Amino acid sequence: MTTQTGAISSTIRQNVRQIELFSNLSDDEIDILVKHSKIRSLVEDEALFRQGDDGDFFVIIIDGRIEITKHTEKETPVALASLTRGDTLGEMALIDQEKRSASAIAIEPTSVFILSRKSFNLLVDQYPRCGTKLLRKLATILCSHLRETSRLFAESIEPNLLT
Repeated sequence: MTTQTGAISSTIRQNVRQIELFSNLSDDEIDILVKHSKIRSLVEDEALFRQGDDGDFFVIIIDGRIEITKHTEKETPVALASLTRGDTLGEMALIDQEKRSASAIAIEPTSVFILSRKSFNLLVDQYPRCGTKLLRKLATILCSHLRETSRLFAESIEPNLLT
């Protein structure tokens, strides 16, 4: 379901502002963002995207739950995370043009906020102040994910160092 154009209600603004990525945007910037985004509903077991798909959008979970899985070289699926309300996924798709590195499957009815790379680039180009705010928050999210990945990797190899 695509977001309707026209006046953005204060309720929509408040809901969007509660998302950490958008918390520092003005009402006008939120209006611009909402007009360039869409909401998608998923049913249980529906794929938002699959590992290897083109990565061309970023997602914030509005409600529900999505499981992130990655297939190993031996095609064994490994659950990486279970994400819920307010969690983000697909951030790298706004930056690079690589294929999806994992799959995202709704494990219950789920609604998501979607911002495409095309819309993101348009925001950055046409509304540089808003784009700069989004890029800074996006960089913070990516850094947080990288730190967590590094921590998990270190914990996974630590026992092997002792033997």
